[in-house]
Amino acid sequence: MKKIVPVLFASALLTAALGIGSALGATSSQNSVTLDGKPLRMESKPLVSNNRVMVSASEFARAIGATVLYDQAANSVTIQKEANTYRFTPGSKTATINGSSVSMDTPVTLIQGVPFVPIRFLAENLGMSVDYNKVGNVISLHSAVAPSLRILSPANGDILYTDQVKVSVAAFQHHLADFREHGEVKEGEGHIHVWLDTDPTNPKLAYKMINGEPAVFDKMTPGKHTLTVQLVGNDHKPIAPAVKQEMTFATAATPTVSVSGVKEGAILSGDKVTVSTALTNFKLSDFRTHSEVVTGEGHVHLWLDTDASNPKLAYKQVTNSPVSFEKVKPGNHTLTVQLVGADHKPISPVVKKVIHFQTTAKSSHEAAASHSAAAPAPSAHAGVPAASAHAAKSYNVDIQSFSFTPGTLTIESGSTVTFKNLDDVVHTVTAKDGSFDSGPINKGDTYTATFSKPGVYAFYCKPHTFMTGTITVK
Repeated sequence: MKKIVPVLFASALLTAALGIGSALGATSSQNSVTLDGKPLRMESKPLVSNNRVMVSASEFARAIGATVLYDQAANSVTIQKEANTYRFTPGSKTATINGSSVSMDTPVTLIQGVPFVPIRFLAENLGMSVDYNKVGNVISLHSAVAPSLRILSPANGDILYTDQVKVSVAAFQHHLADFREHGEVKEGEGHIHVWLDTDPTNPKLAYKMINGEPAVFDKMTPGKHTLTVQLVGNDHKPIAPAVKQEMTFATAATPTVSVSGVKEGAILSGDKVTVSTALTNFKLSDFRTHSEVVTGEGHVHLWLDTDASNPKLAYKQVTNSPVSFEKVKPGNHTLTVQLVGADHKPISPVVKKVIHFQTTAKSSHEAAASHSAAAPAPSAHAGVPAASAHAAKSYNVDIQSFSFTPGTLTIESGSTVTFKNLDDVVHTVTAKDGSFDSGPINKGDTYTATFSKPGVYAFYCKPHTFMTGTITVK
């Protein structure tokens, strides 16, 4: 059974959490927060993570009249305000608002089990305005006083590579009600009309949005589209003053990418890895000479053992020529291949492939053969002794988005496992039986353990006990 806990914590726990904030990648902030001109009373002080001010989810929600639930089993934080639902996964830079994914630059962070949220992102998506006074270090929040709306998805100018469009809208100071049950006109109550490529003056052609669930339009033809969204009363008439937004976006056929040169689970010999890609419904163009984002055009990002969320670390493939990675060390590797636009942002929906494989050092026979012009090119397994399949190896586990990937691993006796922290907060790798403990692992750092004795080793992260994994040694 999932354990869902209301996020209401004693001040003693919050104080303890703040005491270790800096150890987990967050530091105490000198900022104070006001809501509609009055101090926002919170027992826990704001924190700063990635230069963003974070506040306790429970205390902030209480102050604005929202509710919060933290599902420990699912590792999710849900905030509910009016008809709007905000879901966060600690460690992830993607939030879900009313059924649509929204990117943010700083993820929700757990401090000793207490979720802290980036205050600006949440406040703005709650319909509030945010001001910051540098002199007094005061963050001023102002609640919406008049009905308003925010189109969450799609965004103006988007290019969507799909024939299904999901429209999500957040409404503020406008209570959503089912007009079939509430036909009487009531101030501050109504629903939302959504028109997609139809006459926005005709309420009969509108999709009627009566709750926070998105509207889904199927079988969209490729091309440009116009979306109009308006707040209306129970009588389907626009409220006064009118609250209406219009935007345009485009759809296109869904592309595909296939990868050759390396396959999932492959074992390659040598220190050179060559990768080829083949695309459908997508044209390669050089972003250095074609910087404008164009439908059906872009390039390919390839990451080998680097942070696949960072475009700066990617190899940019702009032609059909194969891509070669040199001086690849023996061991486990992860190749990530993704289609992006000229702005280096992933196309939507995301088209990505992740391939795990191994490399081994060339044998002396292979090395000699590679220097002989008359010798044929060695195969991926040429020269590798049969017994090497059972020899000690090196494995990698990524610590990312508050989880161990892979979470379960089977290895040979004598093998080593290297854990790399890709999160912005400190983690540990700690054996439940006490046989090993990494101590604090900062962002970008690694911890390597050697497993010589057969058995099953369960491990976890001390600051985030819901993070678990197992290693089976044969």
